[in-house]
Amino acid sequence: MSDYPILLNLEDRLCVVVGGGAVGMRKVRGLIGAGARVRLVAPDQSEGHPIEEGVELIRRPFRSGDLEGAALAFAATDDRQTNAAVAAEARRKGIPVNVADVPAEGNFTLPALLRRGDLTVAVSTAGRSPALAALLRDTLAGSVGPEWATMLEIAAALRRKRLTGKDADDYNLVILRRLMDGNLPELVTRQDAAGVNRLLTSLFGEGVSLAELGIHFSKEMT
Repeated sequence: MSDYPILLNLEDRLCVVVGGGAVGMRKVRGLIGAGARVRLVAPDQSEGHPIEEGVELIRRPFRSGDLEGAALAFAATDDRQTNAAVAAEARRKGIPVNVADVPAEGNFTLPALLRRGDLTVAVSTAGRSPALAALLRDTLAGSVGPEWATMLEIAAALRRKRLTGKDADDYNLVILRRLMDGNLPELVTRQDAAGVNRLLTSLFGEGVSLAELGIHFSKEMT
C-alpha cells in the first residue's frame, strides 16, 4: 500500500533522536529547523557534527524511559538491537517512530526535502532508496529556484486580499495559470517589479501592485 504523506507542526514539541552519528545529527538539525524541542540520546556523536544549541543531550546508550513525553522518535544508531529497542518502546507508548536501518520496523519515513521559503517539495521512496529521493530532489532544484518563494508570497497575498476566492479552487487555479502564462517566474527571477506590476494590473485592475500586496524582492535572488 502507498504511504500517506503528511506535514507535521512540531513547534515546541519534544522529539527524541537516539544515535549521534551522521544520520542522527541530520535528524536533529531538521527537527531544530522545524522548531521542535530535541532530546539526543547518544554516548558520542560524529566528528564535525556539533550539538545544536538548545538540544537536550543525554550522553549514554538508550534506556527505557528516554522516550517519555515525546511526540516523535528516531532510531538512528548503527546498532540493530538498540534501534529495535527504540522502535519497540515507541510502539508500546504509541509514539510514531522512524527507524533508519529497517524502515519497515517504524511507522513513518522521511522524504527528501526541497525548501523555497515556505514552499516545500517532498520526494519519497517509502524508505526504499533515500539516495534516489535525494537525487530527484536535487534534479528538481534546478527547475524550482528561489523565485518560487516569492511566487508563493504573491499567491498567498492575492488570496489574503480576497483577490482570489478563499474556497474557489477552480478560480484560483485559473488565476495562477494566467500568472504563469504571463511569465511571472521569469519576471520574479529578473526582479522586474514593473513587469510584475503590469501583469497584476492586467489581471486584477489598477492599484494592485507588489507594494500594495506588501511584497519586496529578496536580495538573495540577485
